[in-house]
Parts: sequence; structure tokens; C-alpha cells
Amino acid sequence: MTLVFNASPVIVLAKAGLLEKVFGMATKVIIPQPVADEIARCGNPSDPAALWLNGPESSSCIANAPSATGFVAAWDLGAGESSVISLAETIPESTVVLDDLAARRCAEALHLKLVGTLGLLLMAKRRGVIASIGDSMDAIVDAGLFISPKHLASIRKLAGE
Repeated sequence: MTLVFNASPVIVLAKAGLLEKVFGMATKVIIPQPVADEIARCGNPSDPAALWLNGPESSSCIANAPSATGFVAAWDLGAGESSVISLAETIPESTVVLDDLAARRCAEALHLKLVGTLGLLLMAKRRGVIASIGDSMDAIVDAGLFISPKHLASIRKLAGE
């Protein structure tokens, strides 16, 4: 499975200590250059996502993205979201990793495969990559991702916790 990541999932997964586990589920991880630029702009050299980005393992993941099509541009998304969707349109069978609602709707309108951070955690739990979805969700909430209590409960239920 080829995953094309936006910045926020990379940032919260890195802060939660889950980035390598989630990346390990993919056959290929792609981060468009505008997303890498966004991560690099955090300004904190000790930020886990920035540290990963500056490490040797990230170089094989960074890719140039084509310019947004008129359809994608009309959604007025950020540069990162637009590049994720535009790049995924050129890679058959890729899955976009987005949490932003407008970006998710754009990807759905283009019939792209889509997963969010929570979907990745659910997949990791089902594959035995993580032991507890509850602990992992707590970690990403602590890392800054807002998840409503109702959504937390529904994901725990789907995971059998």
C-alpha cells in the first residue's frame, strides 16, 4: 500500500511516537515537497517530525508534486493538501492520508482512496502493529490532534476495546 501523507498526520504521529510503526505498514510512503516544507517550518529543531524529516530515512519519501488541477485548485486548500491530492491522482492505487475535512471531501470527489490518522491507528491495531488503540489515541490527542469524545468512543468500539 502506497500512502501519500499530509503534514498533520506526520506531525501528530511523530509526536506520539507512532510514526515508524505506521510507516512500517506501507509498502511506500510519499511526502510531497510542499508537505515536507510545511513540516520543516515548525521552527523547533527538536520537534519529532522535523527530526525525522532531517534524518536519512526521509530522503526516499520526499517527492515533487505536480501542479494542482483546476478542480483541486478550486477547493482553495492549503499547499500541502493540494499537493497530496495532486500527487495521489498520478499514482494508481495510492491512498491519501488527510485529516482536514475540506481536503477529505476533495479527495472523495476525485474517488481517491482515503484514510485519516485514526483510520491508520485502527489499521495498525487490526494488524497487530500496536497493542492498544486507546493508548495510541491518547498519545495523538496529547500530541495535539483534537478528537471528539464521541469519535474516540466509536473508534474504541470498532477496535474491540
